[in-house]
Amino acid sequence: MVESNPILDFAINYQFPEYTELEGTDKIVAFGDSSHKCPIYVRQTPPCTAECPAGEDIRGYNRLLNGTEKTEDAWKASWETIVKMNPFPAVMGRICPHPCQKGCNRQFHDESVAINALEQAVGNYGIEAGLKLPEPGPDTGKRVAVIGGGPAGLSAAYQLRRRGHAVTIYDANEKLGGMVLYGIMGYRVDRKVLEAEIRRITDLGLELKMGVRVGKDVTLDQLEAEYDAVFVGVGAQVGRTLPVEGFNTTPGATNAIDFLRNYEVLGDDIPVGRKVIVIGDGNVAMDVARLALRLGSEAVVVSGVPREEMACFQNEFDDAVNEGAVMHYLTGITGLLAGAGGVRGLVCSRMVRKEKGEEGWNSPIPFFRYKSSGETFEIEGDMVVAAIGQSADMQGLESIVNGNSWLKVDRHFRIPGKQKVFGGGDAIKVDLITTAVGHGRKAAESIDAFLKGEPLPEQGYREVTKVQKQDVLYFFHSPQAKRGNIEPEEVVGNHDELLQALSKEEALAESARCMSCGLCFDCKQCVSFCPQTAVSRFRDNPEGEKVYTDYSKCVGCHICSLVCPSGYIQMGMGDGL
Repeated sequence: MVESNPILDFAINYQFPEYTELEGTDKIVAFGDSSHKCPIYVRQTPPCTAECPAGEDIRGYNRLLNGTEKTEDAWKASWETIVKMNPFPAVMGRICPHPCQKGCNRQFHDESVAINALEQAVGNYGIEAGLKLPEPGPDTGKRVAVIGGGPAGLSAAYQLRRRGHAVTIYDANEKLGGMVLYGIMGYRVDRKVLEAEIRRITDLGLELKMGVRVGKDVTLDQLEAEYDAVFVGVGAQVGRTLPVEGFNTTPGATNAIDFLRNYEVLGDDIPVGRKVIVIGDGNVAMDVARLALRLGSEAVVVSGVPREEMACFQNEFDDAVNEGAVMHYLTGITGLLAGAGGVRGLVCSRMVRKEKGEEGWNSPIPFFRYKSSGETFEIEGDMVVAAIGQSADMQGLESIVNGNSWLKVDRHFRIPGKQKVFGGGDAIKVDLITTAVGHGRKAAESIDAFLKGEPLPEQGYREVTKVQKQDVLYFFHSPQAKRGNIEPEEVVGNHDELLQALSKEEALAESARCMSCGLCFDCKQCVSFCPQTAVSRFRDNPEGEKVYTDYSKCVGCHICSLVCPSGYIQMGMGDGL
């Protein structure tokens, strides 16, 4: 005989009570639930902005483009929203590796919003429409020296001029732009685009001292004495050379930074070998190889790691291979072959993975996980370019680096021990160009507060919208808009830009995919689903304040927060009572 299970018996024999409809606060709600918590409306930081090094209001300009926020000219308003933080939308829309898209919550539903493509489209519109940056603020009588005319220095100069401070840029080069100009080729960023976005900044009334090297032609002490504040954004414009005998003295052996810079200065007249061997596995190595191909040379890329561990982006690798670059993987360099006329090749070694326990076997740097197998071979070539890293040139700035190769700054981007000297960009750490733009803006905000005698700004807590708090099923599945990439039929001599922008129609459709994470976009879900009719909608209310809850009717059923697609509604009112 089977022993009786009282729990099972109760479940089988349970009699449901007769259904009745109730009214008022006894009305049936979700799961029969009610609580002491009622909805509160919390404007949060969307994950795209949280991941953007420049701090762009990505949700803001998408809401303008897709019509959530009404304006007479959505494209102009979107451009103005971007340039509050980043004065280079057209440039960044071409070259930024878009960490914002890796944070986009839409990816957990179908695909992330094509934020970088939208930025390019808006940036292009700004140039085509001849839009100008905001006029400088009222003159404060304060003067700031900016060392370096790259993305960090130009970003800082722009933000300081907006606040009414006079700015003088000191740059050792003959042209502004830094590594965007001297390290990124025209097939990635058309020079006219870069010049247009730089010109908008200089039109704000900057004083330029080009061809002047701080530390040689003028000292940092002199700038500190003459100006009310100084921003150091010298960038990382010194390429590392290969640590093998004869590399620094053999004609035809150079580094990637010098090679790319020389092309920008000399154009197609740059001396180049018939067969260029590029050492490295990052995006700069791909750029060197692709430039060599355009100059009519063969290009061979030597990587010390396998393909899956190369640092370059997939599209950069694919473009280099499609254009004709030859790849050698797991190849180390043991020596340089030199002849009477200069370089004639490299002595290479086949690399193998280190065994567990060997020094460096689990290093975070992929190259150190490998060792020479002892098997050597030669690669012939009459030019070798090392693309193995870069550093900042701190000659003449020793007083602020204290024997280090990089600047050290505090959380306000101020250099410790220097009351009026701030820094940012690749001088701190080689990173994304958009990171340098963000550094310039944040340093400018600190400099502005310093010049006003106010406390330096602090980065407060920002609640970032989590996808688990959103009802993503509200949105129809839709594919991400894809930009085209021109594959040139003839690579030699072709420096035309390759990335094709979205059309206006494609951009508007893509902006409609933005889920407005952390801010109401007036979808009316909470109004429609509230069983107590406690939520009212006010269409003409300000941004993010479209709905209102009558707490005398609310029973805390949580339905409004569960159906909110943006995660704007949280249950918190009355918590702890």
